[in-house]
Amino acid sequence: MGDDIQYVVIAVAVAVAVAYAGWRIYRALKHADDPCYGCEGCALKAAKQRHKTKKCPKNLADTNN
Repeated sequence: MGDDIQYVVIAVAVAVAVAYAGWRIYRALKHADDPCYGCEGCALKAAKQRHKTKKCPKNLADTNN
């Protein structure tokens, strides 16, 4: 009887671990091109978007004189 309970507890723990690993793998593959994994409210993502939209001046040599 005691061994049966141990096997059930182990089976539940393994099933939860496999389900969690599968869920994390799914999320990683779904958002593979997004380093923030789809987070919309992240300050880091907002800063990254601002940096991406900045443009360098065309006449950079003229501005350094």
